[in-house]
Amino acid sequence: MVHAANAEKGLTYKITSINFENTMLAHRLSALGFTIGSKIKVRQKFFMKGPCTLEMDGQCIGIRHCDACKIMLEQADA
Repeated sequence: MVHAANAEKGLTYKITSINFENTMLAHRLSALGFTIGSKIKVRQKFFMKGPCTLEMDGQCIGIRHCDACKIMLEQADA
């Protein structure tokens, strides 16, 4: 397993756990469909612990590095 901040760009991953202390952020991502079992791709990662761009079903969101570290992923079958 790897967290979203360390995932390789362009590969498809499945969310295995989301461990946010911020319940508002967890609720927002859940409302956007980012739930356990969802398949996502890491579209872009910025250097020096910058934000990550995640894509799910054609929808892209930007998320802080510290929050991306709390989303655990496993590689999904393409």
